[in-house]
Amino acid sequence: MATTILVVDDDDAVRKSIAVALKLKRGFEVLEAGDGLVGLELAKKQKPDLIISDVIMDNLNGFMMLESLQEDPETAKIPIIMMTSPALNAGAWKSGVATEYLEKGFSLAELLTIVDRILKIQPTHEES
Repeated sequence: MATTILVVDDDDAVRKSIAVALKLKRGFEVLEAGDGLVGLELAKKQKPDLIISDVIMDNLNGFMMLESLQEDPETAKIPIIMMTSPALNAGAWKSGVATEYLEKGFSLAELLTIVDRILKIQPTHEES
């Protein structure tokens, strides 16, 4: 069974570039959501192995989505990478051990390194 990652971001270009990198570099199945409300619904239905989410979004921001996921025993343990601006990262909310923060402006290689660590995947040597 393929590893499934949910990418939640209202910026189509960011969301799609992350999704393509996850598919092409690692072969993950990727689900996409354009806001926290859709992300929450997909997470509850699909139970992904990992969620990568923006913080600032319409309909339901990333922290509200995270809070809702952590209140549900079926989704509470899904690890989450929150993509934040430097200002938000400086005040890093204490969201639990399953939450990582990645400051926006990151490279796809940095993101893949964190994804590999969370999912305990051995990196290949061909990546730069």
